[in-house]
Amino acid sequence: MNKSIFITNGQQAFNQMIATRMLSIGHRVVLHIEGSEQGIAYARSLESDAAQRLHIVNGMPAEEAEYAAMMEEAVSVMGELDVMIHGNEMLDEESMFEEGPDEFGEQIPALFERIFLWNKSAVSHMIKRKSGKIVFPIIYDTLYYDEYPSSPIMNHGKISMMKCLSRECSAFRIDVNVMTFGYHDADFEKSEKKEKQRKLEIYGLKPVMKPMSEMLAMLDFIIHAPNSLIGGQNFEIGIGVETNL
Repeated sequence: MNKSIFITNGQQAFNQMIATRMLSIGHRVVLHIEGSEQGIAYARSLESDAAQRLHIVNGMPAEEAEYAAMMEEAVSVMGELDVMIHGNEMLDEESMFEEGPDEFGEQIPALFERIFLWNKSAVSHMIKRKSGKIVFPIIYDTLYYDEYPSSPIMNHGKISMMKCLSRECSAFRIDVNVMTFGYHDADFEKSEKKEKQRKLEIYGLKPVMKPMSEMLAMLDFIIHAPNSLIGGQNFEIGIGVETNL
């Protein structure tokens, strides 16, 4: 059954990959992208059938009412809201801290406030139907040290937030989960991939590195699971990876 899905942080390639996966299997998608030119470029990259099921909202909401208005637009286009995917910010936390530790201390809480406001605007619609899925896709913490775009501070904050939201939303049959993706082939050159596999043997013998586009298919498991069956969980996709509090 096709779903109506809202995805945030659409300016990031990782989240566009998620949107492309959802569109390719027939879902309707509203993608929030900060810049209009980025949105146009992404829409042009899609096949015509997928592009017809995509709607893009642009801008940087600052107040709660602006988040709510964007969500209202999304729901009016799709007719309903089945799934909210909090797209990954893809932060380089170490660089952010080195460039400005004081600003870093303000930026992280501000990002979580954005997540909260997006979530509140989505839940206000889901709660009326007593049905919905909320998903946080993240990349395994330790992979940061193997030069993957992981954000450990945001990861653990999202896992904690997910657990709290799950307890609050479960009474309304809204399932909240995290999906943690492990090592993968990020379009590495042949020699680079071989060296990366050598480093990643800490997780498994001769690790098979799948493209992220294939790993994202596991999101279907959460999206299509019966309501009130799976909530408050961190699903780990990959061999030997774990991100726990």
